[in-house]
Order: sequence, then structure tokens, then C-alpha cells
Amino acid sequence: MTGRLGLTYALLGAAALAVAVLSLAVGAVRVPPGVIINTLFGLDGPTQDFIINASRVPRTLLSALTGASLALSGAIIQAILRNPLASPKIIGINSGAALAVLLAAIAVPDLPLGWQPLIAIAGGIAAVSIVYAMAEFRPISPARLALIGIAVGFTCDAGVDFILVTADTYDISAPMIWMTGSLWGRGWQHLEAVWPFLTVLIALGLALAFRLDLIRLGAAQATSLGMNVRIERLVMLAVATLLAAISVSVVGVLGFVGLIAPHIARALVGGASRQLLPASLLIGAVLVMLADAAGRAILPPIEVSAGVLTALFGAPFFIYLLLNRPSHGDE
Repeated sequence: MTGRLGLTYALLGAAALAVAVLSLAVGAVRVPPGVIINTLFGLDGPTQDFIINASRVPRTLLSALTGASLALSGAIIQAILRNPLASPKIIGINSGAALAVLLAAIAVPDLPLGWQPLIAIAGGIAAVSIVYAMAEFRPISPARLALIGIAVGFTCDAGVDFILVTADTYDISAPMIWMTGSLWGRGWQHLEAVWPFLTVLIALGLALAFRLDLIRLGAAQATSLGMNVRIERLVMLAVATLLAAISVSVVGVLGFVGLIAPHIARALVGGASRQLLPASLLIGAVLVMLADAAGRAILPPIEVSAGVLTALFGAPFFIYLLLNRPSHGDE
């Protein structure tokens, strides 16, 4: 099993590297692999310094980092709720963060970029707090908790739509592109604004693997093993919320990444969190890098938002999960 796991991780790492090279190569201007190598390593020969180093490298790194963060967030949320249909988008975190950032962008057009992650965090926490408060007020099943999250997410999405339709501004094109989940125009400044936070949160998320396995056993059994389930669950939910909200602040609403990646990882490496979380992280990075690269390659110089492509794949995947999920009544 160890050899198989090592091979799986090696293949996922190789896939991430290959997709990263593809992301550097495609776009309105296609760059041959030789030119990419010359540019990255300062070798003699033709180079494309601006296209590669100033534009595509930060964009590729940002797509990998946010994809990994969303996937890790989804894996944690599914373990907490013991619901394979849960994800940051489905329980309202992404939508709450998006609404908060959009409100700030409309209210303060010149808001410094560094404030966006903090505003997104506030929106994501507000949305998930509503869901959590309802669960605390009246204990409910994980399935119903996910449905409450969907309702909160729909409410936030309605607020976003209302703002975009009624905003008294002549320029809402940038917010609309951002809302579709796009890395258009993203550069080093966006990466620098979020990578310290997301790196720390990813490390914290991976460190939660053992506790997540205990939570998955059920509250009664976890408590009998000495775990304070309420506190541990709150900490885990906070980490998942921050991962998703900060990612949304820079790339918009990338739906379904947090749902798809953990399921693919579970099929490859099993359900144990110490194996599942790293695999989910790599798969999420691959999915978002691939979606961004494909969006630039389909109709250059027009860019199709990465969020559109992840939704086109993710929505049928969600329906497949619903149709093939065993029925257990009300859980």
C-alpha cells in the first residue's frame, strides 16, 4: 500500500508540474517549451520575460495555491459534516465571501488590495456562522446542515445579483468577471497578498488529519476518546472557512473545486485523512491550473473564466453524486 501511495503522489505531482508548464505555454501568445525554459532559468536563446515572468508565472502559482486551498477546505468540510456532498460553495462560504468583497468594491472603489482577504474572511465567517448557529440552536443531521448552507449561499448569491443589477456605477465589468471565478489580470501583487495566509492555513489543515478521522467516527465515539468535539469542530470549520474565503478574495467564486477534488482523491488513495488531504490538495491545484489554462487556450485572445469551466464539469459531477449516493433516510 505504501508503494502504491508513493506512486500515486508522484503521478499527481508530475501531473501538477505538467499542467503548470501548459499554463505557462498557452494564451493569446503561445510560448514554446524551449522559450519557457530559457526564460525561467536565464539561459541563452529566445526568451519572453514579460509574458512568462511578469504575467503567467504569478497567475499559475496563484491558480495552484487557490485550487489547493479550496480542495483542502472541501475535504475538511466533508469530514466535519460527514457529508460527501458538502463543499465551501455548497455551505455558503464562497458566496458569503464574494458578497462581502463585492460590497466593499462598490462602496470603496479604491480599496487597497491588501484589504480584500480580510473582507472576504469577514463575509465567509458571517455566512458559516449563520449555518453553525442554526446547528447549535437545534441539533440537526449533517444532510440538513448542508441544506441550510445551500439556502444561505443562495441568499448571498441573490445579494450579489441585486448589487450587480442595481449598482449606480458605469463600470461593473471587473466585478462581473471576478464573480465568474477568473484569474484574468492576476499578478504578483495578488499572489503576495494571500500566499502567507494560505500557506500557514494549508499547514494547519494538513495537521488536522488525525482529528478529522476521529470526527468522522461520530461525536459520541470521538468524545469517548477524549476529544472536545464542539471545540475541535469549530477550529476545523474556521480553518476551512479561512482557506475558502481568502481564495475567493483574489480569484472569485470557483465553484465545485472543493467538491470534486476530495472525491477524486478518495477514489485514488482512500478515505484516511492523512492520505486524503495531501491528495486533495494536489488535485485541486491541478484542476484550477488546468481550467485557467484551458480558458486561455479555447478562444484566444478571449478568455473563458476558470469558474465557468469548473462549473461545466462540476455540476454534472454533483448530479452524479446525488444519483449514486446510497439513501439512508434522514441521516
